[in-house]
Amino acid sequence: MTSQPFRIVVIDDSRSVLSLLTRLVETVSDCVPVPFSDAHAALDWCAGNEADLVIVDYIMPKMDGLRFIEAFRRIPDRGEIPLVMVTGSDAQTVRYKALQLGATDFVNKPIDTVEFITRLRNLLVMRQHFKETRERAEILRKAKEEVDRAFEQLRITHAELETTKNELGDAFAVIEGSIHYASRIQRSILPNHEFVEQSFLDHFILWEPRDVVGGDMYWCCPWGDGLLFGLGDCTGHGVPGAFMTLISSGALERARAEIEPGQLGALIARTHQLVQITLKQDSDQGESDDGMELGLCYLAGGGARMLFAGARFSLFTLVPGEAVSEIKGDKRGIGYRKVPFDQRYNQVAVALRPGMRVYMTTDGLTDQIGSEVRRGFGKARLLELLARIGAQSLAEQKAAVHQALLDHQGSESRRDDLSVVGFLPHPAAAH
Repeated sequence: MTSQPFRIVVIDDSRSVLSLLTRLVETVSDCVPVPFSDAHAALDWCAGNEADLVIVDYIMPKMDGLRFIEAFRRIPDRGEIPLVMVTGSDAQTVRYKALQLGATDFVNKPIDTVEFITRLRNLLVMRQHFKETRERAEILRKAKEEVDRAFEQLRITHAELETTKNELGDAFAVIEGSIHYASRIQRSILPNHEFVEQSFLDHFILWEPRDVVGGDMYWCCPWGDGLLFGLGDCTGHGVPGAFMTLISSGALERARAEIEPGQLGALIARTHQLVQITLKQDSDQGESDDGMELGLCYLAGGGARMLFAGARFSLFTLVPGEAVSEIKGDKRGIGYRKVPFDQRYNQVAVALRPGMRVYMTTDGLTDQIGSEVRRGFGKARLLELLARIGAQSLAEQKAAVHQALLDHQGSESRRDDLSVVGFLPHPAAAH
């Protein structure tokens, strides 16, 4: 955020009072007084310049404090600037009228210097919060433009693009600069909960961005006569990671429309190409080197058959009472500049067994440092935990995994987004 001195407009027809108020303003750090003895001149200045706080006397010739407040609030974009009226009058009707016209606070004559400086500082804190919120809104507005350009490059269908643009437009219209609304936007592209519930015999999804928004994303959608279920970990977290999830989600959706159902390796390869093209990482033009680790499962035949393909991603399977098995994906991620444009990815058939549980996780779990041991949670700890709780319902397993992470993390801050998924294939695979 930018940091500039606060401009404090001071208006009083008494030169002695004006001089006193000006000196008091100068004692507050990062404040520059702009004094006026004439209210009309001050109003003209405020119309062409943005003050951070205005201090105006009540009783003045030509234009008193009440008339100045009314005229000042009619100036466009001046509704959030704090305005303090200085008065020797203790009449409640004067204060009521000032508040109705837009006054923020009052200071009585004779001036109590300690009270004046304290009120000034408190109001400037409020003003600083407003300015920071406005700057965040501008950042988000520019980010929205970047998202619109990315979607255009991916040639998302007109209806999807309009829906997303409307959601973003509504967000910025309702609350400027609110990063929490960005979280609502990101959550809107996650799979429908009812569809996920109907797709599996049992499942859990543990998805917690490190910040309000994050770089992890999961999918669950039809593909041909089967079901595509996936988990991705994009570069970064917070706002940069969230934008990468939008780009990656759009790339996967377009690739899903182009690739024949069941060809998981080809689906990941095409998604990789689309992400490279979007970020210009297939040429020397782009400045970024971002991408995603991705694991995809394809269940067909009512859940009787399952394929897996991974880009720097593993699949874990467990039959209660047995050790956890790991199926490793390819060693290259997708989208990154150093990955060849024509990179191929393998797919493997997973032998489903009755009662088998299937899991995927991003490295937000395994890389989390613990406050006591100062080491990551680790894959070995995860596999031991899954083997121990494997016979429980997946809802109970979700709670157990989450609690195990919290116990390990202790007082250490969260390092990355957290995403862990587990599911039982459709009942046909459990009989």
